[in-house]
Amino acid sequence: MLPQRQRIVALAAALTVGLTACGAATDDSSPTPAASAPAPTEDETASPDDDGSTSTAPSEDDSMKPSPIPTPDPGGSALPTGPVPDSVLARDDVVAATEDYAERRGVDVADVTVEGFAAVTWSDGSIGCPEPGMMYTQALVPGYQLVLGVDGQLASYHAAEGKPFSYCASPVAPAQTNPST
Repeated sequence: MLPQRQRIVALAAALTVGLTACGAATDDSSPTPAASAPAPTEDETASPDDDGSTSTAPSEDDSMKPSPIPTPDPGGSALPTGPVPDSVLARDDVVAATEDYAERRGVDVADVTVEGFAAVTWSDGSIGCPEPGMMYTQALVPGYQLVLGVDGQLASYHAAEGKPFSYCASPVAPAQTNPST
């Protein structure tokens, strides 16, 4: 049996290796979504969210600026598209996201189509929309991914279970897609 001091040193070394591995990229050939997202500006402020993550919120002046239209994440996974049940289309959170996207694009709500919806499990508290320099809870988060479209351009909206959808300019694929709800 190792003396206590040697056990502590061995444990510290193992933790260091494990934590270092958590931050390592698995594929150096493609940029990470966080690396391709713009850094927060002076007008953005950090605030803790209900799910334990910290996110940035744009100032009121930024809310009316057009947002870039996202594409599938660089990892190659496509956004979940396909038929969406009427029961999902009638959900208050889906209606609110549709109205938000119409405002972002400067179009009528009738011009926004719901292209897909999936119950998912997000890999962490960023709910598939990590921001550079932010820290998130490292736990699986059940939630939803909503895909909206205008004129063939798709946008991804993400939510934790029981929370409203939020627009995601640089979506990251969920840890898993769950059976239909």
